[in-house]
Amino acid sequence: MIFDKCAILELAQTLFVAAEWPYIVSCLETMSETHSRTLYDNGVLAAFIIINNAESGNAFISYCGVSAEHQGKGYGSKLLKETLTSIFQADFPAVRLYVDDWNHGARRLYERLDFKQIGKAIIAGSECTLMERVRVKNACSNT
Repeated sequence: MIFDKCAILELAQTLFVAAEWPYIVSCLETMSETHSRTLYDNGVLAAFIIINNAESGNAFISYCGVSAEHQGKGYGSKLLKETLTSIFQADFPAVRLYVDDWNHGARRLYERLDFKQIGKAIIAGSECTLMERVRVKNACSNT
């Protein structure tokens, strides 16, 4: 998949505080193109997920965003499900992410997809929760 990193950065700048922009650029430069995802609606970038691999061997969702005009359409959920499938098929033991504590909608989405809180941190001046989804293998599914 070919990523329009400029379009991702432009959308990210509408969703995240300026203090995070240098980190977003860094994540785009080192992202896993195998597991990261974008979703377009009528030729316009509607949503994206940037995946980076943490040193611990777990996949890390560095950024996940849905444009304001496309929120509530299920795009975030669709991309997250595709991403989780890709990550767990590649045998990563877990996927982690930080979510801003004020972002209740995102946190509910992650919890619906079986992410659990495993820590807390302050990132770019914002209180955040570290969440993790562990790969569970059973007879019916790899995710």
